[in-house]
Amino acid sequence: MALAGSRDADSFYVQDCRQVQNNTHSIQTLTGQISKLVGTMEAEKDFQHCRKMVDDAVRQASETKTILARIREHQHQAQNTAERNNRRMMYQKLSDNLAITARVLEDVVRRFNAEERRRSGGMLEATGIAAADAAGGDDKPLLSGHDGTMEAVLQSDKVQTLRKVDEDMLCLQRIYTDLATAAEEQASTFDSLESHMARAAADVERGREEIEYTDKYNMASKLKRRLWLAAGGVFALVVFGSVLSS
Repeated sequence: MALAGSRDADSFYVQDCRQVQNNTHSIQTLTGQISKLVGTMEAEKDFQHCRKMVDDAVRQASETKTILARIREHQHQAQNTAERNNRRMMYQKLSDNLAITARVLEDVVRRFNAEERRRSGGMLEATGIAAADAAGGDDKPLLSGHDGTMEAVLQSDKVQTLRKVDEDMLCLQRIYTDLATAAEEQASTFDSLESHMARAAADVERGREEIEYTDKYNMASKLKRRLWLAAGGVFALVVFGSVLSS
């Protein structure tokens, strides 16, 4: 039963690693498409399409960060030290790839945000001029419904859009900042573990040397005792022989 549970944990680990790799590749592809589109946007549909791609990329980045957290926990389920080290290095590789991708995506989203703000300002200015012309040249804006002016409605929509893009950039910043913090914590833990292992190995080596020294000392003591006994025996024989000869 325990063996089956171990196999299930291993399969989940492999599945999560593949999912992170696929998601990161997908985010990178979206980032490239968004970057190309930012420089060619003209119509409102272009901006809407680009906004959707930004939302999809940021959503995938958030989901991938969650999967990475599971992969980090998979390290504790490794069966031996070698496997644990392999999982640690795999996590670090996947984490670095996602962090770099999130940074690049943030730069692209920032460019998109600048284009969105520039376009929003131009649209509001043009709407104000059109409203003044429609009102007969005076300063009264054209009304749009009972709740306010057309300019106010457009302003509200654009503010919501810009706020959403700002939130996307903050989300990306949190992703690569959290990943960097987790990587530092893991490196610190691993360094501490390595130092403990090194100290343990040094203690074992000193213990072995002490045992060898003790063994040598005991051997020397035994040899000395045997020599003294042998010398005493020879002396006794000499004395006994002298007595007999006299």
